[in-house]
Amino acid sequence: MTKNYLEIPEELYNKLSDYAENDQLSIRLENQQILLENPKINHTNKQNLALHYFIVPSLASGIIALLIFLSTNHPQIAFTGSRHLSVASLSIILSTLFGFFGFIWTYLRKSCDLSKSKFKIFRETLTLSVAYTSISFAVQIIFWYIIGKTFSGVTFDPFTAGFLVLVFVGIIFYFLISAALSITLPNLILLLFTTFIGGILVSMATNNQKDWWQHNFSFLGTGEATQHWQFNITLIFSALILLTITDFLFAEFSKSSLYNYKFKIIRVFYILIALLIAFVGIFPAQSWTMPIHNNSAFGLVAVVLIMIIFLKWLVPTVSKEFLALSWTALIALILSAVAFMGIHYLSLTVFEIIAFAIAFTWLVMFINSLRGIIQEGNEWQVKLLQK
Repeated sequence: MTKNYLEIPEELYNKLSDYAENDQLSIRLENQQILLENPKINHTNKQNLALHYFIVPSLASGIIALLIFLSTNHPQIAFTGSRHLSVASLSIILSTLFGFFGFIWTYLRKSCDLSKSKFKIFRETLTLSVAYTSISFAVQIIFWYIIGKTFSGVTFDPFTAGFLVLVFVGIIFYFLISAALSITLPNLILLLFTTFIGGILVSMATNNQKDWWQHNFSFLGTGEATQHWQFNITLIFSALILLTITDFLFAEFSKSSLYNYKFKIIRVFYILIALLIAFVGIFPAQSWTMPIHNNSAFGLVAVVLIMIIFLKWLVPTVSKEFLALSWTALIALILSAVAFMGIHYLSLTVFEIIAFAIAFTWLVMFINSLRGIIQEGNEWQVKLLQK
């Protein structure tokens, strides 16, 4: 009988031993990739989406909705609208509440690294749960707005309305539970972009009539702006997500043989940048907070400039393409500063948007570059044998 073997380096064998269950690993093909896993992983994932994770909260939301609809004494319940409690309003409320606590419960049980401090676990869990729940809330608002325009005036009896709430809450809950089970660095980067860009665009749109662009970019976070809390909260939560990304990235990096004091310096830089972004939101550009706000904003750009200047020393293995891109970003920042402060070609608003966009984009691209270095350090050559 022919036996098939896979010859692997000793270093890889030692790493796989940490994941094996009784010296057993499961192997599967997914998206043209070969994945080796602990045999219990798939079983655990199925349990995570089982009765007490998914069906029970959905049924509970349906029962709660039915009782509320029956208590209103209305024979017909509106699909959308604000005359009284509707399918739309109750679906949004219940899915947000159940989803928020469900995400926290699932993430703590499945995705948390027990080696982290309790403070980091608390900060990470709360940040991600609020961020993902907020995104699902925003998506629902848009969805029900479209449904309201499409099915204007549609009503249901209380039992049908309660069942519809169950279905819609179940869909959102499934999305949030799935998100909690699949937190990865690429997903966090996407979350950062979604939170930051979405929040900024909403702040711009709600202040359009006040011609915020005639003042400066920071006007969006001042008391004169409409719902200025949106701009400030966006920056604060973006900073928290960036801290979470930093934790994920360097927790993975610390297991690599490439990890040294230079990468610890990069980690300190990212923590400092996250704090400066948060300070921009915590201290608006008004009254006594103006100096802290301005120094935080300029400090953010300054730290990015320092990182670019010393990039080759910090990461000697960085690709030539990213190095060239980094110097292009550096030149662009300098030219925009000259165009604003030197020849007064750019307005303050345009300069702030350009500088912040370049700095933010470069920071995210640098994270992806570091991920590539980690992945290169985790590649081994194997050989298929037959005996």
